[in-house]
Amino acid sequence: MEGVLTAFEIPMARYENEDLIGELKKYILSKNLEGIESNVAPLVKRNLLESKFNFFQDDTDIIKRTRLWITNCITKTVNTLQKENTLYDVIFKESWYHITKTNGVHEPHIHPGCSWCGVYYVDSGDEKMGGDTAFNNPVQSTYIDGGNLYLHNMGQYRVKAKSGKLILFPSFLPHYQSLYQGTKDRIVIAFNASVFKREEV
Repeated sequence: MEGVLTAFEIPMARYENEDLIGELKKYILSKNLEGIESNVAPLVKRNLLESKFNFFQDDTDIIKRTRLWITNCITKTVNTLQKENTLYDVIFKESWYHITKTNGVHEPHIHPGCSWCGVYYVDSGDEKMGGDTAFNNPVQSTYIDGGNLYLHNMGQYRVKAKSGKLILFPSFLPHYQSLYQGTKDRIVIAFNASVFKREEV
């Protein structure tokens, strides 16, 4: 068959749940977070606070409900992509939250050691003042001419922050939080997850 085809695709997934965000925001703010408590890559983070990487280990009811919902979203995503109907054990290897202040930014990075990552927007802050989550195409060309200008149009995918939105993406995908210039705090939860087929008993 002649014609253009696409050989490789990068899957992502989007879900929404506004029922959790009120309690989550109240719980997060009650922690009185100060600085970069994770001590992970502080030089690529500016004007934001970051918790330790064990957020989902808490057994508070709102955390358990959030963890269950995200687990179900990951399971649905993997089953859809792999054309299965399988139960999975989703292990959250790291989980944390950010509170981004005015002029906050998180520079480009990836999340190694897991298969799926995610960002859940608890409070998008001032939505028209930046703070998009930007994903960079991992295909990087060292040469551009008239024959591959299309790469410019597929170099980046940006997600607008919206309270209650969950974005799932593969761990190899480079991403960053763009400059946020709002005055209202922007609050997100992030995580790294490994996924295993549940063993039959």
